[in-house]
Amino acid sequence: SGCHTGGAGGSPKMEKAAWSARIAQGKDTLQKHAIEGYNNVGVMPARGGNPSLTDEQVIATVDWMIGNLK
Repeated sequence: SGCHTGGAGGSPKMEKAAWSARIAQGKDTLQKHAIEGYNNVGVMPARGGNPSLTDEQVIATVDWMIGNLK
């Protein structure tokens, strides 16, 4: 939440408008970017910068975020 609450590092805030194009890529792509990292627009570090997170934890977080956009 540290990055997506305030938009740090160019990350999209937890607002539907900021995520619509990303969601259109599919949940599998979002989950892959969260696990492996992504540096196209802004900086998404692998596993949100926490290497101790499992794939399952990262996937659950992505799913939660998508379900809780305002």
